[in-house]
Amino acid sequence: MLLVIDNQSAYIKRFKRDYLNENDIPYKVFDHNEPVRGEFLKDIKGVILSGGRGNPYQPLNLTANFVALMRFEVPIIGFCLSHEIIAVAYGGHIRKLPEYHGRKELITITRADDPIFDGLSSNQIALQKKHAWHVSQISEEFEVLAYSETSPHEIIKHKTKPVYGFQAHPEVSGKDGMQIMKNFISLCGMDPQ
Repeated sequence: MLLVIDNQSAYIKRFKRDYLNENDIPYKVFDHNEPVRGEFLKDIKGVILSGGRGNPYQPLNLTANFVALMRFEVPIIGFCLSHEIIAVAYGGHIRKLPEYHGRKELITITRADDPIFDGLSSNQIALQKKHAWHVSQISEEFEVLAYSETSPHEIIKHKTKPVYGFQAHPEVSGKDGMQIMKNFISLCGMDPQ
């Protein structure tokens, strides 16, 4: 079962409806400010942290994201706001962009050998973006897997844990984005359909 933390993202709602439900992939959703608890938690095989408004420094209640990051020893993927949460949780920093970014952007993959990129036909992919902040610095525990014109830390991964952060939204970015999501679900030991 996947644990999904929803940070009020329309994109994660679309992904749940158009992919998880359609392919009968079991999941449980918690809102960003809801306590993460329940008997089913022992069955969690992976965690998806959605995008959302704001940033990790604003007075939002993002506790469920941090709890999921620190509690589960399973593959974790975070998009946009959650990418920033992942970076900050491990000692990184974020910065405001000069202007809001809300379109597809070309992303250059520098570590194509990572299993999250299996099946992609190129090391350059276009992913949907919708953000005003970006990760400006990562801790030594992370490595950069890809960069873009607006983000030098476009895709990051923890060096010893299967924790991925994506500034973009692969969950709504067409064929390449869906391949990334299928790869993540495979990393969780689940059938991505």
